[in-house]
Amino acid sequence: MTCSFNLEYFRSQVTPVPGDPSAMELFQQQVEGYLTRLVDAINDAITCIDENCCNGGGGGGVTEFTELTDTPANYAGSGGEFVAVNAGATALEFVAAPSGGSGGLHKDYSTSEQATDRTWIDGRTIYQKTIDFGLLPNATLKSVAHGISNLDFTIAWEAVAADTTGGGAGNTEYPLPASNTASLPNQIQLQINTTGATINIRTGSNRSSYYAYITLFYVKVP
Repeated sequence: MTCSFNLEYFRSQVTPVPGDPSAMELFQQQVEGYLTRLVDAINDAITCIDENCCNGGGGGGVTEFTELTDTPANYAGSGGEFVAVNAGATALEFVAAPSGGSGGLHKDYSTSEQATDRTWIDGRTIYQKTIDFGLLPNATLKSVAHGISNLDFTIAWEAVAADTTGGGAGNTEYPLPASNTASLPNQIQLQINTTGATINIRTGSNRSSYYAYITLFYVKVP
């Protein structure tokens, strides 16, 4: 719809005929009729402006992102998310914002398994999970189940053990595994057992005051 009307057309239709009463009556009727149409045209123009369909437009009046036909209908539950093209390349959708750290592998740390925003070189999804290992052993081997089903390959891990004694500054933390070339008994070995579904830590000395968390990044058996 175009927001306009032809004013010259109305003027040409209301020309009186001098000296003819019947013509004058007809003229008055014409004036009333055309004025009614004029008012209708003005009202249509005002409605058109209100609906943002002027200048040959029409069919939209879209002022909000969610009013488009290929976008989510509302923002509920999507705070902080990104807009992305969906898997079928047919519309837009909201997705979780990429997380930072280690090339973007990380989501919030959790003891529950969660898919990251990344894939391995063969296209498989990379997962992550944090395992609460508990206290390290006293000069022996300790195994804790990681609870991951169908674990195929561990791409990377993050692990740290912190001394729980003293309760304040000065406590020692070790990244795991921990090497000590000057004293072999002070080394700490970390091993992921795929078939046994465990995380194994062996210590050469008493590390039973150290508490450890291990975050694994891995792919599953296809």
